Amino acid sequence: MDGVVHEQQGAGRGGGEGGDEGGIPGAKNRWAVLGVLSLSLLVVALDLTVLNVALPTLSTELRPSSVQLLWIVDVYSLVVAGLLISCGTLGDRLGRKRFLCLGFLVFGGASAAAAWATGPAMLITARALLGIGAAIIMPSTLSIIRNVFTDRKERTVALAVWATMSAAGAAVGPVVGGVMIEHFWWGSVFLINVPIMVIALIAALTLVPESRHPNPPRWDTVGALLSVTGLISLVYAIQHGGAKGLEAQTIITGVLGLVLLTALVVRVLRIRDPLFDPTLFRDRAFSVAVASVVLAMFGMGGLMLLLTQHWQFIGGASPMESGLQLLPLLLATMIGAPIMSVIVPRYGTRYAMMIGMGLIGAAFFVLMNVEPDTEYWVFAIALAGIGAGAGCAMTAASDAIMSTADADTAGGAAGIEETSYELGNGLSVAIMGSVASALFRSEMDDPVAGVDPKAMDAAREGLADAVGVAGALPGSAGEELKRRADQAFADAFGVTSLCTGIILVLMAIAVFLFIPPSAGRITPAAKGGGAAPEDGVDLVKQESRESANGRPSPVDRP
Repeated sequence: MDGVVHEQQGAGRGGGEGGDEGGIPGAKNRWAVLGVLSLSLLVVALDLTVLNVALPTLSTELRPSSVQLLWIVDVYSLVVAGLLISCGTLGDRLGRKRFLCLGFLVFGGASAAAAWATGPAMLITARALLGIGAAIIMPSTLSIIRNVFTDRKERTVALAVWATMSAAGAAVGPVVGGVMIEHFWWGSVFLINVPIMVIALIAALTLVPESRHPNPPRWDTVGALLSVTGLISLVYAIQHGGAKGLEAQTIITGVLGLVLLTALVVRVLRIRDPLFDPTLFRDRAFSVAVASVVLAMFGMGGLMLLLTQHWQFIGGASPMESGLQLLPLLLATMIGAPIMSVIVPRYGTRYAMMIGMGLIGAAFFVLMNVEPDTEYWVFAIALAGIGAGAGCAMTAASDAIMSTADADTAGGAAGIEETSYELGNGLSVAIMGSVASALFRSEMDDPVAGVDPKAMDAAREGLADAVGVAGALPGSAGEELKRRADQAFADAFGVTSLCTGIILVLMAIAVFLFIPPSAGRITPAAKGGGAAPEDGVDLVKQESRESANGRPSPVDRP
């Protein structure tokens, strides 16, 4: 079922763009291939958030220690972030279809193991295996899209669908988890992955064409080790710092991660066959797109953390209700992403990405005056703005990243993009969560009448702790502590939103300053170039060459 190994014509960047689809395996059924990839990405993204609503039940059933519970939650994203770049590069070498199918097998098997876990250690191991499966699947989806959709306009549409599925999985995760917990046992949140992975595997074997690098460079084992250990150390430091603050363990692992990643950068710049192509970052559109992905996820990840606390602990919503209240984010993403598939080819990456980052930043300004009694429609407006902005920014960024990379080495670029997603989300929860916690503690400094100092200290640890302490206090003391905690959290939410909005607007300005106006724009191909009339020449590579060399140079032709 592997099909024919696909070798792109034109090894340089831009090779295989546009042109005749007859020699491209899978081109005729490329939209069916996109359906398979979207289904698998939806499940992987869903697994990032579906566990949240199962934690209370899971804790009661398996009785993990606080450390074990932390590992159950964090090990999935930790493993995913550490392996993405290496797995993307391996897919280019071993065959993207073969690697994708391996990911389905690992993810499905790990889901079954997690569903029937009999203890915390078994669940942690299963979650780590889920992370390995996800790290194999995620860059494979992007690199296959890059190879199957050779027409730039169609690829932008495909990437818009890809971005929508990624957001959809994360948004509906709590809803799906809530439904499964209400009707079944906690393991069902993992078991639902198994039949979907079986369907995806059969469809991939039937529909997805095989493609790989025709002449892969030597495998850089040292670079891969530096990448995996460096990223895992850095992401662990971010996660641990967000939960525990700047402890010695946080600082040591963070410094270790930065040292290892610095060594990786030095290595890929010096050796002949590096783990990934470092020249990608010379392209301004690629570099700014990667930064935009980090910051867009920075905004979204931290917002989910703050919103769910506000709705559940202040508004009294259930986890499932909180998940349903996130739906404007999903719906707006489904609108914003397809719109960008039209704007990017016509007007270029710069304006599309500016619109996206500006919308996300403006939405955070809407939340800067949040109060404990703020009505839901205010949050809905902000979520719609963030969803639309994320759909715009993610589609434009993915288009810039994947179009800059050669088709043969698309997996490496996909791994970089996916790692940016993970780093942005991790940084968001750590930084926004830490800032909000610090502001909350500051607002809770003054004592409350009728609350003893020990209880007051416990209430300062966070909104959940304050609500718990207030509920155990009699009469007016508990009511006043709850009112104080609600207001303190709302104030912290507002200041954090203001700071995040400023950062994102500054990123929109950086996009305008550093991405060339014609980057990503498609112009009609020159007559006699052998391309179909509807195909075009992508100017992003020409602009980057001009900026790098100080003079124009020919654009690669299909």
